[in-house]
Amino acid sequence: MRKRLMALVACMLLCVGVALFVTGCGGTAQKSALADGTYQIEAETDSSMFRSESCQLKVENGAYNAVLSLPGEGFSKLYFGTAEEAAAATEGVYDYYLNDEGKYTFDIPVSALDEELAIAAFGQRRDTWYDHTIVFHAPAEAE
Repeated sequence: MRKRLMALVACMLLCVGVALFVTGCGGTAQKSALADGTYQIEAETDSSMFRSESCQLKVENGAYNAVLSLPGEGFSKLYFGTAEEAAAATEGVYDYYLNDEGKYTFDIPVSALDEELAIAAFGQRRDTWYDHTIVFHAPAEAE
């Protein structure tokens, strides 16, 4: 009887897990909710030395891209992952460009909203990658 009950519970948990996966419960449900367009959003970082001055989220065909401007000129490259991974990376490194206001700006993909993401920033002065985190908050207009 106990084995039968355990099998039933395991089967129910498996069914619930499959149902959540199929219906897209979690981060992907929010991602698909945004209509194509450009949204002003907040990008929150873990450091006052690496912070966002402004950030726009561009949504096109369900893909997210952020245009992130920094207030200073200290960081010239970004990489999603750790500083150690960034130092060895041959792909996925994003270089800055100057926006119309002369700010260091990055055009980067966004994999999730309202979730902490590991990001490495390259400090020009010391020629070093630094570990940081960033959260791209969902736009208020979409809520």
